[in-house]
Amino acid sequence: MELFNGIRAVHRHWTIFIYPILFDLIGLALGLYFIGFYGKAITSVKLVLEMGLPSISHISNIPLFVNNFFFLTNPAEKTAFLAITLVIMLLVGAFLQGGYIRFLYMIVKKEEYSFFQFIKDGKKYWLQFILLEVIVQLLRIGLTAFLIIFFPYIGSFISLMTFIILRILFIYLEFTIVIDHVSIPDALKLSRRYLRKSFLPSLTVVMIMYLVTSSLSLVLHVRWTFSMVICVLLLYAYLMTLIQSVLMSIFCQVRAKNSR
Repeated sequence: MELFNGIRAVHRHWTIFIYPILFDLIGLALGLYFIGFYGKAITSVKLVLEMGLPSISHISNIPLFVNNFFFLTNPAEKTAFLAITLVIMLLVGAFLQGGYIRFLYMIVKKEEYSFFQFIKDGKKYWLQFILLEVIVQLLRIGLTAFLIIFFPYIGSFISLMTFIILRILFIYLEFTIVIDHVSIPDALKLSRRYLRKSFLPSLTVVMIMYLVTSSLSLVLHVRWTFSMVICVLLLYAYLMTLIQSVLMSIFCQVRAKNSR
């Protein structure tokens, strides 16, 4: 199938896996520096709400990785150095996001993409992705707090379901920002249109994505050891890139039809 050509192409451009893996390894090393190997085995699953650059922190309910706001919820002493380090890592993540998405797009389009182009795209879109992250976090905190206050027993569940639905509705948001080179408001409109025109194939891939990532999240938490963290870190970067290559193939097909 044409949709799966992206998966084959990704294996021919294996350097795309290096960016998320290095980012996570650095985040893990910093986490070990600030708090040590923190956490214990639990039965837990975290549903992924992020697209673009994969990170194990997206499926971990244990705040060990210094590349996500969630790290601030651990018991480590909150120092200025920790705050500065976290901000730098968030900026690096936003920078990598633009290059990673463009790299994925160029792979699917069977075009060459250099490291210098990656840097150029990172510089072009980092500010938009930082702004998007801030908006999402504020919305998440505000909505969750509101629902818990007024619906104390089911507020958290309603909040989670709301964000999963929004994630599916705007599954192509990050792709649209980079590939269509538009603002966040315009990307919201365009990405929803792309989903509407590819609803069944997109939803099928999204369901597979949630099945795979939820399984990885469960294994990660149930078998919480340093070696398991490394294994899941590598596997998540690999599988999420493959899944997103299929989504990117769908995105490119719809986008091509939309431009006719």
